[in-house]
Amino acid sequence: MFKIVLVSCLLFLFTSLYVETKLSEGQRAIYNFHKKVRKDVKNCRIPGQPPAKNLTKLKWNKLLANKAKQQAKRCKYDSNDPNDFIIGDFESIGQNLADYPTIEGAMKDWLEEYKNYNFEKNQCNGDCKNYKQMVWNTTEEIGCGYEKCGKNYLIVCNYAPGDSEDRPYEAKPESKCNKSE
Repeated sequence: MFKIVLVSCLLFLFTSLYVETKLSEGQRAIYNFHKKVRKDVKNCRIPGQPPAKNLTKLKWNKLLANKAKQQAKRCKYDSNDPNDFIIGDFESIGQNLADYPTIEGAMKDWLEEYKNYNFEKNQCNGDCKNYKQMVWNTTEEIGCGYEKCGKNYLIVCNYAPGDSEDRPYEAKPESKCNKSE
């Protein structure tokens, strides 16, 4: 039994590492940025936002990424095509879009939307949907793609499952924070 568990763990680890090595430099930056934001919200490092009690760990999903890349290649900043939200067996897909000079700038712009979000009232004062999607508690998988379109990059991130109009996560008391992590 121990050997089966050990082999399963090693296979999972190898698969996870293999998938991450297949990411482009830009995809890896996007993926790592999302993981850092989620860690920061758990550890009280997003000013004005309560810490998250629990956030699921994000996994990179190649199918979501391929669909995002296909959409980005069209160089159209829209999400009106219903086919963009039919991906595999996922019941709901959330999506963030950005048209920005740099990939890093787009990620920071999405994060900065936290300033427009009132967690207590669950209200946005301006754009905040991208931020909410990044920290959506039940999102387990992410896949992103991008394309250079003129002077800017079109960045598309797909999330499964997607967000809803609820609060993105359950808050925990700030006394439970580990700001040094």
